[in-house]
Amino acid sequence: MDIRLVAVDMDGTFLRPGMTYDRERFLGLRQRMRDASIRFVVASGNQYWQLSSFFEPSDDIAYAAENGHFVYDVGGEAPFAAPDARPDAARAMIALLDDRRIPYLASTMDGAVTPSWMHDDDVAWSRQYYHRLDVIDDMDAVADDVLKAALRVEDPLPIAAELDAALGGAFTAVVSGPEDVDLNVPGYNKAVGLRHLAERWGIDLADAVAFGDNHNDLEMLRAVGLPVAMANARPAVLDAAARVAPPNTADGVLDVLDEILPR
Repeated sequence: MDIRLVAVDMDGTFLRPGMTYDRERFLGLRQRMRDASIRFVVASGNQYWQLSSFFEPSDDIAYAAENGHFVYDVGGEAPFAAPDARPDAARAMIALLDDRRIPYLASTMDGAVTPSWMHDDDVAWSRQYYHRLDVIDDMDAVADDVLKAALRVEDPLPIAAELDAALGGAFTAVVSGPEDVDLNVPGYNKAVGLRHLAERWGIDLADAVAFGDNHNDLEMLRAVGLPVAMANARPAVLDAAARVAPPNTADGVLDVLDEILPR
């Protein structure tokens, strides 16, 4: 396989618990990628401003942020690809989540907003993943700009199924973490974000490697030539993978890259 692109999820995949990684080791692997003209993409459910805080501009990283909704090329200060706003669908989603008092935030092109009825601990939890986050009283007032949402729930699998049915296809609910559900624009996922970048760079995704651990990684793993699941991944992700990496607690992504990258 002639590797041209490497894509990594972050939480549960590239990052250790505590949101750290072996930067010195990564920089050595990143240089090997540059020497072989291999692109590196962070594909995560998290917000761009949170994701970019883990890296330096000199790392030459592109981002498929928030499950591929906002796609940034290397050095880009604004996404070159994003969905169109759908105010009616956004208002229906906001009304449903407010009525059920499910802790959530809603994403726009400029950041994220969360309702003032949210508990302080839910807001603090959200700020870990969404660095640009405002608490507001009237969520309906920003519905014209809302593109997607992210929820904090105790049992994400049944909640995702319930919301999928309740929203009637206006948004797609997907499990993205141990207590996370994302409400995506239908047809938007990490694979879509990767395809935008691959087309921009003239790369075939058959020459790409991707690493993931959760349901929001499935489309991305199915789209690439070498799908790699973490040992700590959910069963459906393990089933979709051609290879299993050591867990994120043991720097599994770096171990596999050290093995497969040209020297």
